[in-house]
Amino acid sequence: MRPSVRSLRCLAALVLVASLACHRIGSAPADPAVRSGMSDGNIVAVILASDNTDLSYARLVPPRARSADVKSFAQRMTTDHTILNAKINDIAQRQGINPENNAVSLDMVDHSANVRDVLRELDGARFDSAYVASEVQYHSNFLAMINTALLPNARNAELREFVNLLKPAVSAHLAHAEQMRAALATKK
Repeated sequence: MRPSVRSLRCLAALVLVASLACHRIGSAPADPAVRSGMSDGNIVAVILASDNTDLSYARLVPPRARSADVKSFAQRMTTDHTILNAKINDIAQRQGINPENNAVSLDMVDHSANVRDVLRELDGARFDSAYVASEVQYHSNFLAMINTALLPNARNAELREFVNLLKPAVSAHLAHAEQMRAALATKK
């Protein structure tokens, strides 16, 4: 039996999502000069890019996902990242920090566009698996970014406190995504 064109496209999309997930954009940049040269404005831009990345992934879920758990997770991501965006924008405004894009924030934007393009091609169980895999990778990378680049470079006290408070939230999102990945794997 020959696979359909749609099946081949879905398989190719899953392979691309897996390869993009292995690409470490969103994690700490390899160049120590980029890591050590981050300003508070760069840190705000990275946080905004990160929040908007996850919001953009979550917006794809309702028409494509099959799993109620995946839909619920996406709703949680929408709620949490909307709140985080409001908080970081408030801090930036009160502290006079202007978001300044850098290589890290721009790479996050480019990478998220690639992942969204792949996810748009999927639906049902394939979408669920690819979305959850991208969430695991995204949250792993962002947690690494917090530890290796954002916290060490934050100079403003309120911004530093906010970044420090992000760690448990990102860790909780990562743990939830990993649980969903395991649950989806057992349903196959």
